[in-house]
Formats: sequence, C-alpha cells, structure tokens
Amino acid sequence: MFKETTVLIVLSRILEFFGIIAIMFLMFKGYKLKYVYIVGGVVVLSISLSVAGLLVREYFTLFSLADLFITLSIIGGVILYVIRHPEKTKDFTPPEECRCGFCNAYIVKEDELCTLKVGPYTYFFESCDHMVKFLQEAEFMKERHTFPKGGKVKDAFVKTSDTGNWKKLSDVYIVKEGDTYKAYEKKPQSDQTLNTHDLIKSFEDKIG
Repeated sequence: MFKETTVLIVLSRILEFFGIIAIMFLMFKGYKLKYVYIVGGVVVLSISLSVAGLLVREYFTLFSLADLFITLSIIGGVILYVIRHPEKTKDFTPPEECRCGFCNAYIVKEDELCTLKVGPYTYFFESCDHMVKFLQEAEFMKERHTFPKGGKVKDAFVKTSDTGNWKKLSDVYIVKEGDTYKAYEKKPQSDQTLNTHDLIKSFEDKIG
C-alpha cells in the first residue's frame, strides 16, 4: 500500500509540473488566454484533489486516480488541440501602435490583418496584399528590416476576405484582383491563384 501511495503521489506531482510547463508554453507561444486559464485551472484542481486525498485517507487511491485521469486528459487534449489548430487558438492581436511591415503605416483596421513570423521576428500587415508584396519584394525589404541569417518563415496567417476567419497562408487561395491580392478561404472562380509555397521559398532564398 505504501509503495502504491508513493507512486500515485509522484505521478501527480509530475503531471502538475507538466501542467506548469504547458502554461508557460501557451503563454510564450502566443495562444489565447482562455487556454492558459483552462490548464491553470486543471493544475489547481489537481492540487486540490491531492490535498483532499490526504485528508480523507481511505479514499486516497480513488482521489489520486481521478486526479491523474482528469489532469492528463484535459491538459493533453488542450495541448494537442492548440498545436493542431493554431489558426483558431493563437492570439493575433497586434501590439499598440503597431505598424504594417510593408507600408510602415499604423494598423488601424484589422479586417484583413495578417501576421508573419520570420525567425524570432513577428510582422503584422494591414492586408493580405501587403504581406504578399512584402514576400515578393524581399530584396527591398532587406534594406528596411533586419532578417535573421538563413531566416525561415515559421508562421504565416491571414484573415480571409470572404469569411473573416484566420487561416494558415498555405490553406487559403490568394487571387490578384486588379493590383491587389486577396485571400479567400473558399475556392474562388478564378483559376489564377498564387502558389504560396513557392512565394515563401523564394522569400527565404532571397533573405538567406
């Protein structure tokens, strides 16, 4: 019984430590606060169940098993969900007085907001058109921005014109309408869509 109790206590502490690491991961990776609160709440619940188990020793095993199951299920589920669906779970709110990475104007409207992460740097754009032109004009942008050596595009998200949803750049259709590029979640009638993979590859080659 003593060995069983010790194992359950150790496992509970390990899961709580994992929960704290998960909180830090969610915060530093820019996920929405509600997911941080969910994981934080589970960690508090885990500690509460552990204390309750110690106070009611005859039910210690039951409390500990419930603690392990609930903590592992919820924290594991949250982490798996946010990693698989960053376009739904990341917080894309630009900082105050944020300027567009292409035109350098203050971003006022967020109707077509886009964000691009190159190495450690995160850029915001007031429209998909400006982000595409930023990627196309990499050599000119190098004169205005400091890109990391051998920089890679880690994240690229756009707010689509047709649905207003956040999507990965690789999952949208980019169409040129006149002199302006637009991002669509649903396939547009035009067959002349921009190849985003080649666009990013060309950008990385030029800044590298």
